[in-house]
Amino acid sequence: MSDSINTWGGTEAKADGEPLFVVQRPRFPQQILIVLGGAAVVFGLLGTVIEQLVVPGADSTAFVLIGLVGALFLLIGLALAAGRVTVFDRHYLVKSGFGKARRREVDDIHVLRYGTQSAGGGPTFVSLTAWNDRKKKQFTVFTNFRGYDEFTAWLAERRPEQWTECERLGLPE
Repeated sequence: MSDSINTWGGTEAKADGEPLFVVQRPRFPQQILIVLGGAAVVFGLLGTVIEQLVVPGADSTAFVLIGLVGALFLLIGLALAAGRVTVFDRHYLVKSGFGKARRREVDDIHVLRYGTQSAGGGPTFVSLTAWNDRKKKQFTVFTNFRGYDEFTAWLAERRPEQWTECERLGLPE
């Protein structure tokens, strides 16, 4: 078995030169979680240490809980920041959270569809999802992602039939 094939059947990402562009989430939500989580971890850690120095044996449960919640926020923010689609000429790398980047070939895109998500009358978010011929999801990107316009132009150029069908169907009702 080749070293580049992993146990799930995909191939590992290799150095492919410079990407054309990168599609990723807006910076603001992930930065808020990272900053608030980091601040809570520091506050919880310092609070616990100072409380133990001032009153040895004191119950520091509140500070420890603040630090743990902060660590959770920090991890979520870092996972959001790590997800991206890195686009090259004839392939792209999809990375979700802390997972490995998976190489996908543009010719494997069999279906492109728009989707919508709404939270009970709130804002509606529009996504673009691709599947291969075995109905395995290749990626999902939202219209507010950085690099979305370049990505859709790239898809329209390299998979014109699938893109035309996606545009023809439009947004689901």
